[in-house]
Amino acid sequence: MVRPAELERDFGLSVAVLRPHAGGYESDCWVADDAWFVKMWKQPGKPNGLELLGDLQVRGWPTVAPIRTTSGKLYAVLHGRPYAVFPYIHGRTATHDDWRVTAEALRQVHELSEPPDLPRVTVDEPEIRQLAQRLDHPWIVDRRDEVAAAIRRLDEVIGRVSATPVREVVCHRDFGALNLMLDEDGEVAAILDWEQAVIGPREYDVWIAAEGNHLESFLTEYGAHDLELHHLEYALLARGLRDMAARILDGVDRPGVDTWGFDRIARLDRDLTVFSSYCRPADDPH
Repeated sequence: MVRPAELERDFGLSVAVLRPHAGGYESDCWVADDAWFVKMWKQPGKPNGLELLGDLQVRGWPTVAPIRTTSGKLYAVLHGRPYAVFPYIHGRTATHDDWRVTAEALRQVHELSEPPDLPRVTVDEPEIRQLAQRLDHPWIVDRRDEVAAAIRRLDEVIGRVSATPVREVVCHRDFGALNLMLDEDGEVAAILDWEQAVIGPREYDVWIAAEGNHLESFLTEYGAHDLELHHLEYALLARGLRDMAARILDGVDRPGVDTWGFDRIARLDRDLTVFSSYCRPADDPH
């Protein structure tokens, strides 16, 4: 746990009240004096994307960049775990009911005219490869055939996307409601958690439209009309398997294996049927 003494030592902050925050799957978080947001990653090593936050902020994007440590770094290390401090954003986390503002914000991200320096997306999926070796895990052993079939389907669709070029953009890759902060007027105050950001197909963000109950409305608000169906199939399937793999490999969140894994995979073809109306014809190379 981060304490006020560490914040003063590492960041030069004098903090009176430090209260826990719900945080996220990969981090523990606290709010300090309602002025600072403290995020500690569960895994050791350098956190991804901190430099990008400053770059995007300079460009005028609604992001929150970390403050510097007393030694000038973007994060400190405590008990072997990295942690960073950000200005605290007063507002609320978006929900699936905020689909309209979410779709508009996603479109604006994809229209960024001068993209920052980001890595290109890959489809290697190392966590899913590890999942394929863990089919006897007690959380999935009774449904191992379903998992194996989904992984085989992923391999097939990877072959198709590799042969199907599409337009590439700044791709957040975790653009969900939990990473969108809204102000009291319901407008975007900040887009959070850019650790997975890459240059990649729009489809690897747009899949998020299927997470709520407003898939068609979301796609219409986003302005979708020429998406590519193979890339969408990859994005939807990989996300379900990736989130399942993370829980199996880390041994946490047993219910999430069903909610974020099996349930997504089960509705894959139904979602793709809806997406298909917003995709370019199969024989259209552009």
